[in-house]
Amino acid sequence: MTKALKCLVTVVVILLSAFSFLKAQTAKTAPGKEDVILMLNGEEKHGKITEMRASTIKFIHTGETLVYELNKADINKITFASGRVEVISAPSANTGKEPVDNGRPIEPGLVAILPFKYIAMNEPLQQVVEKGEKLQNDTYLYLSKRNGSYKFQDPATTNALLYRKGIDANTIKGYTYDELCRILGAEFVLQGTLSRSVKESVNSSSSSTTKYEDNKKQHDNSNNTTTENQYENEVTLGIFNKQNEKIFANRRTAFLNNEGSYHDALFYMLKRSPVYNK
Repeated sequence: MTKALKCLVTVVVILLSAFSFLKAQTAKTAPGKEDVILMLNGEEKHGKITEMRASTIKFIHTGETLVYELNKADINKITFASGRVEVISAPSANTGKEPVDNGRPIEPGLVAILPFKYIAMNEPLQQVVEKGEKLQNDTYLYLSKRNGSYKFQDPATTNALLYRKGIDANTIKGYTYDELCRILGAEFVLQGTLSRSVKESVNSSSSSTTKYEDNKKQHDNSNNTTTENQYENEVTLGIFNKQNEKIFANRRTAFLNNEGSYHDALFYMLKRSPVYNK
């Protein structure tokens, strides 16, 4: 009888152990009994959080044993198996570019001159960049030579501040002018473009000379051909304030056809702009 009782107890223990194991497995996979992590990119991860650290979370996917480490910076919120919800990082409404902070304090009357956009056919990228910065510097030198209520930020400072924010000729399209004012600490930003086309002009000339050799008259005829570049330079200017308002816009084509004639068009418009110190 004692032996039979021992066998019965053993069977009961085995059944209880098997029941507990099955219950535990069911609890892991049953809906609402798992932790749900919502990532900032919209992805949901289902499983069990095993450890939470200052900047990371250790996590096991449902039905797996491998432990993953997730960055909290990539997580929107966690819904725990208990039903408690914890927000980790709020999604940014300004995806696609770096959020603009308060930037530098805006200095009243300060004008920041952006590198010019240079449009020309068949010119190397490096030359295009250098020409844009030269136009920026030419504009700064022309405006800053006169004292008055407007001050002009050194182009080296402007370009360094833009570089720190990753702003170049392409990414600047993603910023409004009030954002650029805050980044540069200026009340106004000046933006310009030089569009250039080049045509070749061919000039031909002929000449004739007469000379005498041994009392004989000889004629010497010669033809000369020269090629000259004819430039058409069009300059566009725009000035914007810290409220993102356009306060000046103009366009002018240079009268002369030489390479440096754009200066005349540029300076003509600058002299008539609202930031020129009279």
